[in-house]
Amino acid sequence: MNLSNLRSAIANCGSIVLALGMVSSSAAQATSPADPQEHSDPAQEVQQVRQTGMENTSPSLKLNPTEALRKFQPAADEEYTLGAGDEISVQFPGRPELATRSVIGPDGRITLPLAGTIVVADLTRAAAGEKITSTMSKYFNDIAATVEVMRYGSNHVTLLGSVNKPGAIEFSQTPTLLEVLSRGGVETGRDGSLPDQCIIYRGDQVFWVDLHELLMSGSPLADLRLRRDDLIFVPGVTKTVTVIGQVPRPGQMPLRHDSTLTSILGEAGGISDGAGNDPNIQIVHRSKGTTQYVRLKNLLKQPDGMDVSLHPGDVIFVPRSGVYKWGFVMQQIAPYVFLGSVVR
Repeated sequence: MNLSNLRSAIANCGSIVLALGMVSSSAAQATSPADPQEHSDPAQEVQQVRQTGMENTSPSLKLNPTEALRKFQPAADEEYTLGAGDEISVQFPGRPELATRSVIGPDGRITLPLAGTIVVADLTRAAAGEKITSTMSKYFNDIAATVEVMRYGSNHVTLLGSVNKPGAIEFSQTPTLLEVLSRGGVETGRDGSLPDQCIIYRGDQVFWVDLHELLMSGSPLADLRLRRDDLIFVPGVTKTVTVIGQVPRPGQMPLRHDSTLTSILGEAGGISDGAGNDPNIQIVHRSKGTTQYVRLKNLLKQPDGMDVSLHPGDVIFVPRSGVYKWGFVMQQIAPYVFLGSVVR
C-alpha cells in the first residue's frame, strides 16, 4: 500500500466505522423473533454488564442489544393504569346522585360515598370500574360503575443531566424518548451535536440507549416508548480530544464511546503530506501525565487492535517528518491546552 492509499484509508475510516454500525443495527432489526428456539432470551441480553470500572456498590449499567431494547419498551396498545395524582370521574348510570370526582391519593386510594376508601392505583379504568361496582353492590342493587380519567397527574417521567429544563415532565399520552428530550431542552455540543447516549432507569433496570447509532440508522427505536416514572439521564457532550500537527482539519474532536485513534484521525481529515511516510503519532494523556507513541503503519495494520485508550482532554499530535522534539510538541499544544481548560 503506497502513501496515498494509507492516507485515504485513515481519512475514510470514520465513515467506514459509521457504516458498519448502521449495517449491524439494520441486521439486528431484521432478525425475526418467530422461532424462540433460535434467539437468546432478551432478559439474559439485558443482564450483560457494560464495562465501566464502577465499584460493586454502584448499579450495573447494562448493554442493550436492539432486540432487548425493543422488548424494553411497552406495547403500543398497552392499556393505561391509574396512579397517584390522577384525577378520575366515577359515574353510576341511572344513579347520578352517586357520581363522584376524586384525585387518587399517594396511597393509591379514593373515597366513595358509603363505601369509604378503595384502592384503584395500578388498575386499568375497566378494572377500577369493576372493583368499584363490586364494592358498591354491598349497598345498592343493580349498580354499575364507569371510570374516566379527567387529568393524568401520575403519567410523568423525570429528565436529568445536561438539559435546560430538568425535572418531571407530565404527559397525557404515552411518553416517548425524543419528546422527553425535546421538551427538556437537551444541551448540544459547540458543533450542534447531540449526546451520543442517554441512560434510562426503570426500577432496578438500567439501560444505555445509543442515540447516535439509532438516529443515524433511522431506527424507530430512537423514539422509544417510555413508562410512567422512568428516569432519563443525559450525559454531557463536552468530552473532546484535540488533534494537532500534520492533519487537514486540526482542532477539538468529540470523543464518543466507540471512538478509536483511527476514527479520530479520520475526522481530522487523515494524515497530511508533511507527516512523511510513517509518522510517529504522539498521544499526550494529560490526565495521566504520560505520552504514548504509535507508528502510522502499525496503526493501519491493526486499527482496532492497537492498545490506545483515549480520554477527555488527550492531545493527538501528528509531527512533521523528522520533527520529534518535545519542545516543538508543547509549542503546538499550548493554545489547545488553554482552550480546553476554558471549555471545561
